[in-house]
Amino acid sequence: MAKPGSAAASHRFTAPLTPPTVIAPREPEPAAGGEESGSPTDELRTARKYQFTAHDIASGLVAVSRGTSYAQAGEAVRRQAARRWGPPGTPVPSRRHGTLVSDWVEVYAEALWHAQAPYAAAWPETVLVGVLPLTVVPPGRPQSRPGLVFSVFVAMTYEADGRAVVFAIGSAAGTGARHWAAFLRELARARTGRPVRIVGDGSAGLARAVAAVWPRPSAAPEVWTDEAVMRAAARRICRSRGLDGRDVRLWILLQRAWRGPEDWDRFAAEARRYRLPELDRWLATAGPMTARQFAARRPGVHLSRRAVPAALAELETRLGKRRTAFGNQARTDRLLRLMALDIFGMARVHAWTDLICVWLERTGGRPTTSQRRIADRGGRPSLRAAAR
Repeated sequence: MAKPGSAAASHRFTAPLTPPTVIAPREPEPAAGGEESGSPTDELRTARKYQFTAHDIASGLVAVSRGTSYAQAGEAVRRQAARRWGPPGTPVPSRRHGTLVSDWVEVYAEALWHAQAPYAAAWPETVLVGVLPLTVVPPGRPQSRPGLVFSVFVAMTYEADGRAVVFAIGSAAGTGARHWAAFLRELARARTGRPVRIVGDGSAGLARAVAAVWPRPSAAPEVWTDEAVMRAAARRICRSRGLDGRDVRLWILLQRAWRGPEDWDRFAAEARRYRLPELDRWLATAGPMTARQFAARRPGVHLSRRAVPAALAELETRLGKRRTAFGNQARTDRLLRLMALDIFGMARVHAWTDLICVWLERTGGRPTTSQRRIADRGGRPSLRAAAR
């Protein structure tokens, strides 16, 4: 397969191998006592050995999971391998393309994800979801509105010990209901049962997507709006009416409203006294949902979605200015999974080295898939083609 951007039909990575050349054996040296020991053997010239170890592969994958570019990670790995295999004093080559590590992401990321990501076969009871729109201002038009490059969807939950983890992550060309539905449908296809509740940011697109994936209302999970999102909406309403002073009783009660049912009832009663249409509409939706959330509270059950915005912010930092460089959706999804593993403390060079070795041993020492099988064809980036 040709290198990306090349017009050639194929690409040769090494010079053609010539027929094996037989090197004349050396004359055996007499052994002690005048007798010859050993037997002459022919030495055959063979193809070079693969210079990168499982530790090198794991090092490169951990680096890109932490936001290092493919090119920088590849250069570091090549230097590491050159120091290991080269004779002392040999200059270390500097090569600044990212094909090496990006190919490793394609081949090994799925194995690492399946070995470490939780809830691969069944749904957790509570699913916390969020979406990160990655935007960029068009070049040469600084006053223009930022345009969407692609989006990242995440699904998280809490482990029994209270740790938040990502159990699903993927990219899409948009943030609407059909993109939510595609993300949730892929999760449902791989898992048995259904979650009891899905906690989001209150977007109408998420609610429509849940209804599309689980069309029977009796079999659909409940769609909750995170209490932090509801609180922020109420604060915006109060500020717009000048009711955000420290001496305003409504504002004081709002800060305490989610501590328990009694605090909520006091706040709701005070809010109704003002007869503000926008606040009454908000109460009509927030009141029943808050009651359900209070009823589900019990020790050991985590319903807060605050870990989701933190994870998305970290992903945005790691993708950084390179967001426009991602065009292949399948390869981008693999990189996102590595990043998710690292954000929650699962990316360790030695641990990933062991997992890669175990996986290769199970497959006879070779990856089950060849490199660049997921390359885009026809010059159309798969991550953005769906938006056209």
